[in-house]
Amino acid sequence: MNIAFFSKQLPSDEPNGVSVQVHRLAEALTAGKHTVTVFTLSPPVEGALYRCVTLPSRSTSGWYGKFLPALLFRGVDKTGFDIIHFHGDDYLCRGSSRRVRTFYGSALNEALHAGTVGRRCYQAFFHLLEWVSCLKKGTLAAISETTQRSLPLVKVHIPCCVPLDRYCPSNRKTGYPSLLFLGDFNSRKRGGLLLDAFSSEILPAFPDTVLTVVGPVPCSGNGIRYAGRCSEEELIALYRESWALCLPSSYEGFGVPVIEAMACGTAVVATSNPGSNQLVHHERDGILCSPTMLGASVNRLLGDERLRMKLASEGIRTASAYDTRIVAQHYENLYRRAGEAWR
Repeated sequence: MNIAFFSKQLPSDEPNGVSVQVHRLAEALTAGKHTVTVFTLSPPVEGALYRCVTLPSRSTSGWYGKFLPALLFRGVDKTGFDIIHFHGDDYLCRGSSRRVRTFYGSALNEALHAGTVGRRCYQAFFHLLEWVSCLKKGTLAAISETTQRSLPLVKVHIPCCVPLDRYCPSNRKTGYPSLLFLGDFNSRKRGGLLLDAFSSEILPAFPDTVLTVVGPVPCSGNGIRYAGRCSEEELIALYRESWALCLPSSYEGFGVPVIEAMACGTAVVATSNPGSNQLVHHERDGILCSPTMLGASVNRLLGDERLRMKLASEGIRTASAYDTRIVAQHYENLYRRAGEAWR
């Protein structure tokens, strides 16, 4: 199949949840002998197997920048492609039997869990645009049942993926208790909640614990190591060496860090939310807890090596269902059904 991807960003300039998933899926489909062209505002990813077309854009700042991808995507000549797969920003494009749209979470849930009124209004507006996309002709997919519930016209969910040939365990855990957190502090990621629990509950119980923070906002403090924005190789190394990943989010559309940590043989502690609840099976392959029990749950894990080993082992089993090649096969099946409808 000749497949066109449309994604605002690629990991070459903005490694976020959507851009990384687009890159992984495009790589897997190209390795599967399909032809994939990604139309984007980002430069090509070095060494990528697929073709990248960087669309000309003068500015992506302000409100104009929010609508620029949709305007640029609308102007792309889409003839000659068997499948037109949008990974966002398709509300100005025509519907088509060839059209596939993946929703990576819902702006409705982002609005409900926003930290400021401005952010809440912004996400609520884009939820209306999600409905515009849903009402167009084509095939809709969501990354989770949680996203489906927010967009009831979406009838199919295909999960996010992890390349298990790179995200895999090692036996080199740190010689001291180590935690890993990915995200910022005042958003739905709730890093501030973890920092409070770390200083008030975790450090007093395990004084030599190190909390490594990966994210855009610098932080410091006793036992805290700020790693900033990591390369994928650096992130994999952090997953492998850490005793546990802590995910205190109030909302996750899917929760890719959970699966990445599991694949690397690292135990997971997550606060209960619809996204994490679909991935983590409490006491089997991870720990789910309330916000008030975050510190106590982490301490329990740090103090019980047998429990950590059990959760890590079962987590590897859980992650095996989310390998990039398996998820790419799900999309291939979806494309075939869309292609049959088009013909």
